[in-house]
Amino acid sequence: MKKGQLTFAVFHILGSSIASLNEIEDTSAFTTDAKYFLVKNFINNTSFFEWDQATHASYFRKFKDAIEITIPKLNEMAYEQVELASVPFLTFVANKLASGDAANYSFVLRGYVRHWLGNVWGEYDRVKLNEIVATAAAPAGPRVQVAGRS
Repeated sequence: MKKGQLTFAVFHILGSSIASLNEIEDTSAFTTDAKYFLVKNFINNTSFFEWDQATHASYFRKFKDAIEITIPKLNEMAYEQVELASVPFLTFVANKLASGDAANYSFVLRGYVRHWLGNVWGEYDRVKLNEIVATAAAPAGPRVQVAGRS
């Protein structure tokens, strides 16, 4: 890593509990040379202490170079249908079964998932995730994909 031959990235998926936030401090000694991403994953209608700025600042500012990524909440019914289909989100949006055959998923729920994926990819674009990953790839190496994007 120090020679620039490897980019080490840590995606710390956070919950909204104090215990989850304490993990930030626990990992700090091990991630000094890493690209460190604090990922707020809104799996439900929770908050991450934004309402208490002192608590929020004491945890989220422990790393001067930490980058926050916010994964928005996906509609519960849409998420449930993707789970039941047992396919990746993009496959669900494409209305395909795991086998690749045509499916008959709800047009509306596929739209929710498509919109949600667009927001997730927007977050990746905002933090320039493709550029971070691509800088470590050799010019002759394979093209890097992040979450279904090329």
